[in-house]
Amino acid sequence: MMRQQDAVGMTTFDTEVRLDLPARSSPRHFDEMMSHLEAIKPNRPTSLGATLHRLADRFKRRCLIILISDLYDNPEAVEPALHHFHYKRHEVIVFHVLDHAEITFPFRDTASFVDMETGERLQVDPAYVRDEYRRQLDAFIDRYRKICADCQFDYVLTDTSVPFDYMLSRYLEKRTRP
Repeated sequence: MMRQQDAVGMTTFDTEVRLDLPARSSPRHFDEMMSHLEAIKPNRPTSLGATLHRLADRFKRRCLIILISDLYDNPEAVEPALHHFHYKRHEVIVFHVLDHAEITFPFRDTASFVDMETGERLQVDPAYVRDEYRRQLDAFIDRYRKICADCQFDYVLTDTSVPFDYMLSRYLEKRTRP
């Protein structure tokens, strides 16, 4: 996108917009956005559905929306917001980013899990919950894959070990190949 001189902006949010960088087309601006992305630390609950609805209304011209999120919100609230982008004819790429341990659930010993947004702690015996956890995670991922497919949006599952700039550049490069 930057090589084509397309303007790129960035919005970060939880229950409200926290950072809104206007669209620009300079390489320095792209580096600034990547720095902001790398610095984000989850520390508040997120209202994905409501905020996405507001953003869909804000963009007046058709554009490419890249959503980078763990999508931990009620899918019933997020689905109409994604359909809102589809209705407005925006092109959307959803990068569903989860921690590698969330995807693989490698835990063997009893562990204490902490919700990064709320601070809530939960003591768990992994052997007891592993199968149900994986079943629910697979259903959660499949639900978002289906929502994106219904809207004709690209869906990419990735994990937090992949740097944002690498994830985006590799995907966009692959997308432009014939």
